[in-house]
Amino acid sequence: MKPTFIHTSDIHLGMKFNNKHFSLKEREKRREELWDTFDEIIKVAKQDHISYLFIVGDMIESEYFTFKGLKKILQKFKSIEDTKIIITCGSKDPFNINSMYDYVDWPKNVYFIKNTDSIQKINFSEDNLCIYSLSWDKASSNQNSQLVYDISVDENKLNVLLLHCDTDNMNGEFLPINASLIKNKFDYCALGGKHNFEKIKDNVVYPGTPEPLSFDEINEHGIIKGLLEKKNLTYYFYPLAKRKFINRNIEIDILYGFNKILDLIKFSGDTFSNIKDYVKVKLTGTVNSDISIEEIKKEAMQFFYYIEFEDVFLYKNLDEKKYDDNEFNIIESYKLQFENHNDKLEQQAFKLGLSVLRKEKVVR
Repeated sequence: MKPTFIHTSDIHLGMKFNNKHFSLKEREKRREELWDTFDEIIKVAKQDHISYLFIVGDMIESEYFTFKGLKKILQKFKSIEDTKIIITCGSKDPFNINSMYDYVDWPKNVYFIKNTDSIQKINFSEDNLCIYSLSWDKASSNQNSQLVYDISVDENKLNVLLLHCDTDNMNGEFLPINASLIKNKFDYCALGGKHNFEKIKDNVVYPGTPEPLSFDEINEHGIIKGLLEKKNLTYYFYPLAKRKFINRNIEIDILYGFNKILDLIKFSGDTFSNIKDYVKVKLTGTVNSDISIEEIKKEAMQFFYYIEFEDVFLYKNLDEKKYDDNEFNIIESYKLQFENHNDKLEQQAFKLGLSVLRKEKVVR
């Protein structure tokens, strides 16, 4: 029977989440969801009788991870004892003297890549398969590219490369690899290090993170499932992420009122996504200075699971002639001072000052 595989990477179990808009509760919940998706990968491997599970770097965030968490991983791996698990280390979980990976007894079905200065080869004769890999030993850099180029393979076998690397910047320090130099040598190149799914060549693939981790990681997230066969590799992307990070742009016109702007935000996407996913709204254009965008944001929050805003809009006065006489209150006087000031810092100062003044009782 032809061997089946799951290819995943960059799971980042134990991630701290530095999004300044995330509450402590939300960060903890998101960490739990990373575990839930990891559980789902194990479940799929067991249900589908997967032959090989490739985990290509950054399975955990070493800086924040605990032995308790690692023991939890070991128990999950033991539950799929018929699946051979090959683990390569990346920049966030490098294998060195400080690595907790070296202080646990891995189950018999786990093949851990400990080589950091030479290529490690694992031969699975029952499937006529050879795995080649190299782990990182530090987070700052990895410049062992030539070791990869020098690999000599047996053309009569299935040859698979597992590598946490960078295929974009050939002058970079994060294990730069030219995909054109490896695609003809290996039947499949299971890569890690990018957080979005990307097919570099037909047989050179990044699965992306199983769960997206920030607003830079868009589209579907999941794993790669496939079938290893000489000169007839087949695979497909299998989505399983619980949530998405979604970016939206909303342009505001100075003529838009409070409810119009609120509706633009509320109905910017489908309702199901709004109550399930992380949404970031970029507000552009021009806003009537009589309208409080902060109040609109507060009102909008009740329609979303999570929403944050990026303010790129400018405040303007709708009717400049209203200042022809001197009978205006302190808020109107304040607005006048900022008329035609387009500097971003001044706009932020204006917005902050306006929100303070609106909380005060103004006497004419």
